[in-house]
Amino acid sequence: MPELRFLDDSGKLRTFLLGSQPAVIGRVNSCDIVFVDDMISREHTRFEREAEGRYRVRDLGSRNKTYVNGQQITESMLIPGDVVRVGDHVLEYIEPDGQSQELTPEFLTPDSKEPADCEWVKIKSPLNLSLEHIEKLSALSTDFGLTSRAEDIADKCLSEIIVELQAERGFIAVRGEDKHSLRPIAHRGLGRTVAGSRIPVSQAFSLATILQKVAGRYPQSNKKLSYDTGYAAAAVAAPLTFRGTPIGVLYVDRPVGSQAFKPADIQYLLAAGAVVGSSMAKTAKRLNDTIGLQESAWVSSSQRAHEALTQEPEANETFDVFVKTSQGAARCGDFSDVIPIDDQSCLLTLVDAGGQGPCGLAQAVMIRTALETAGHMGDLDLASIFNMLNTRIAGLTGRQLVSCLAVVCDLSAGKLSYINAGMPPPVVLVGPGRLVTLDQPSLLLGIDSSYMYEVTSIELPGKFRLVGFTDGTIDAVNNADEAFSERRIHELLLDADAFGDTNHVGGCVHDAMMNHLSGQTPEDDTTIMVVGHG
Repeated sequence: MPELRFLDDSGKLRTFLLGSQPAVIGRVNSCDIVFVDDMISREHTRFEREAEGRYRVRDLGSRNKTYVNGQQITESMLIPGDVVRVGDHVLEYIEPDGQSQELTPEFLTPDSKEPADCEWVKIKSPLNLSLEHIEKLSALSTDFGLTSRAEDIADKCLSEIIVELQAERGFIAVRGEDKHSLRPIAHRGLGRTVAGSRIPVSQAFSLATILQKVAGRYPQSNKKLSYDTGYAAAAVAAPLTFRGTPIGVLYVDRPVGSQAFKPADIQYLLAAGAVVGSSMAKTAKRLNDTIGLQESAWVSSSQRAHEALTQEPEANETFDVFVKTSQGAARCGDFSDVIPIDDQSCLLTLVDAGGQGPCGLAQAVMIRTALETAGHMGDLDLASIFNMLNTRIAGLTGRQLVSCLAVVCDLSAGKLSYINAGMPPPVVLVGPGRLVTLDQPSLLLGIDSSYMYEVTSIELPGKFRLVGFTDGTIDAVNNADEAFSERRIHELLLDADAFGDTNHVGGCVHDAMMNHLSGQTPEDDTTIMVVGHG
């Protein structure tokens, strides 16, 4: 269930679960979240759940307005990682297993001059940390799971740092091969334009942290705040370090805030950069060591179970089918099938339990079996099936968040109907260079037992190619740590020559992924599935 994470008036970290009823932030005791703050109106901001399960934030005519990722809003749909500011308080919007949007360095300015009125602290300078900050830093270094990735650690730690410093945006980036390049691996509030700040980040200020081995902030006082600099009004940054060597940047800012960061914030961020950098480096080594041990019990057992449970799609005279699944080195759990319903319709299923262990595999098989049974019986009320599964999974003690997709292709009705619970959006080729993205997502099964699933339908021409893929496919990285990405798949399919038979379409995507990997083995399963007719 989505939640808001924030510091209360005493400075303690709190979480508030968002449900089906609206939640109001304000100054009066009748509000769901109460802040004693003259900058906050009696009833300041409201969070509401939309019919499809997404949440919207609305300003209630407050005197000092509501901001999302530093951008003033009247209302805005929220995505995981959005930071909402009311008065001088910030709240992070979080969804279980929610994925923030991919970030490229385009959010950086091209400037080569540092902002005016900067304060710098050398990396070897003595730190002056309060006991409270030391306690906060110890929480950042909490032991992570054996298979945690550096990206997972960066994302979790950045979330806590944003709230602790009452910032509105931020990112963690690692240093590229070029000493002036950065590769973002976690961010808040920088990945989109809708309800996200369009104010860029000072490149010169960010790079100074690793080039000069310093932490810094600007400006040094509230009197120096300016919104006309071309980048955020206030910021603080520190090098991400491992054993004293800068390996990246830790940065947070307030795009149009009314408060400069405090000197103590530089000290905290400098120490946080060492804690986060060390945790990332150590877990990356653990993960690499684990992947290298091919006889590791949990990897080999999961792979054997996955192989035993995998089945080939049924022969189909009406629809052409292409399926290519390759097991990951560290995680597995992709299941797919195409089930004929009658001579004019079929059911496509794609389930991903990668990284969830035996419980995840068992749950994935349960989902697949329920959908396949309904398909064979011709009882394809997808919404009812998903609602039943959701209620069942939400009540499981060993619940795992397994993503799944179900699509019904009905030629006689000229309709394609689907529910997508956490999978990457599939695409439909309806002609050379003509691509339709099925981008209406639903919650993962088991998150909210009261959530009601709805079927989305589009017109289906007599000639089409439906292309589905798991997140292991788009997240597969090469030796340069570049993900294959949805963007590459879309660009490939938009080529007029891509509209061939299913083997041609699927082969093109698979070959492009393998060329991208250049021999690198992905950590997770990769599955590419194409169903076509005509």
